[in-house]
Amino acid sequence: MRTPRRDQLRNRQRLIAAAREAFAEHGPETALEEIARRAGVGTTTLYRHFPEKEGLIEAVLDDLVAAVRHNAERAMRDNDPVGTFRAVFTQSCDMSEQEVATFARLAGAGDRADEHAQRLITAVVGPATDRLRAAGGLRAGITAEDIATFVRMTLTADSDEARAKAIQVMLDGLIQTSTTTND
Repeated sequence: MRTPRRDQLRNRQRLIAAAREAFAEHGPETALEEIARRAGVGTTTLYRHFPEKEGLIEAVLDDLVAAVRHNAERAMRDNDPVGTFRAVFTQSCDMSEQEVATFARLAGAGDRADEHAQRLITAVVGPATDRLRAAGGLRAGITAEDIATFVRMTLTADSDEARAKAIQVMLDGLIQTSTTTND
């Protein structure tokens, strides 16, 4: 397979950026012609890169998760499985309100988008989840897919404060501590 030309890569990035902006403003029902117009390309170029809207939605979901993925990869350098898990879980929930709203709207655009969103988050939290499980620090029966679902649940919080509370409660319930208290 041939490496894409620079102008092709640039057009693809322009389309994704325009779609991200348009989807944030108007949701996934935004017309593809409007996205092409915002990107400054013709519809033929748009369809060459994204023959179907679902592919463009997936590309925008990927773009929204890129910083979270990078932060998770950086957190995995830490040798403390609990600290790593906390950092990855918290950072997976750390998106701006607009990004959260856009992610949720796009994930709700259909089964394919929902499954893609779930796979993205699972891929981000999976390594830290596996490490914590191997260290015996994860509540029994919890999978990376469960963690991805919990992350998505926190994204539905109405405010940053509510999201912070939800994250803390979930972390308290997921992480097994080696100390016990006598209440």
